[in-house]
Amino acid sequence: MNCKNCYTPLQGEKKFCSNCGSKVISHKLNFSSVSGEFFSTYINWDNKFYKTFIHLFTKPQEVANGYLDGVRKRYTQPFAYLIISLTLYGLYIYFAKEDLMEFLTYMNEKTVASNGNAKADAATKEFLKKINNFTVNYMNLITFMSIPVFAAINLIIFKKRNYIEHNIALVYGYAQYYIVTVLIGFLALLLSIPYQHVTTITLTFTILYFMYFYKRLFELSFWEIILKTILFWLLLGVAYFILGIMAFIVGILFTKFFPSIFSFK
Repeated sequence: MNCKNCYTPLQGEKKFCSNCGSKVISHKLNFSSVSGEFFSTYINWDNKFYKTFIHLFTKPQEVANGYLDGVRKRYTQPFAYLIISLTLYGLYIYFAKEDLMEFLTYMNEKTVASNGNAKADAATKEFLKKINNFTVNYMNLITFMSIPVFAAINLIIFKKRNYIEHNIALVYGYAQYYIVTVLIGFLALLLSIPYQHVTTITLTFTILYFMYFYKRLFELSFWEIILKTILFWLLLGVAYFILGIMAFIVGILFTKFFPSIFSFK
């Protein structure tokens, strides 16, 4: 009999192929074998995903720096981990979209509350509504686009790694943030906690977690990470101001010439 994966002849009653290491399977699929494979792959204590999730809390430097220094088999690879987290986040948004849009509408009303021109208010509200729809529907794309921006800022602040390495570290941090957001979000749905409180909790978690994440990655003191965090938010504010102006101009042009782009009916 040959290996079904690499076609190498199998010797004797071996359970694994000597060439590719694949498990020798000679029986047909049934509920017992499928469920056993699922639990052994995803729900066991040695599972890479589980270890990655836990160690990004307990020793994030081992996960991120380990990958950057050549460790590839111990933890879930960064982009696979991010894809899993964004998939889970998409599932959460499916259930929480109504609460999310209600919250964004509330924020829109606060944004235009000081504008005394009713016509301008209506136009502004409509534009913000389209932007919110775009943000919710294309969150995954926005995430991938924001990582290089954050990595460029981190390169300026920390300097110890190159630009690509800062991107990889952020992928791990971002993925962990989304997974925790999903856990908090579903708990909030079960307990009927208003979305604005969820936003406050997740924002607080984001700031504190990334401070901890980079403190461990670069072995910084408490005051060093405080100063670098302040610097990060200052530089991010400048970057968002510039990108915001660019996005506003592009949004106006797209709304005028390609109105269907912002239509999600």
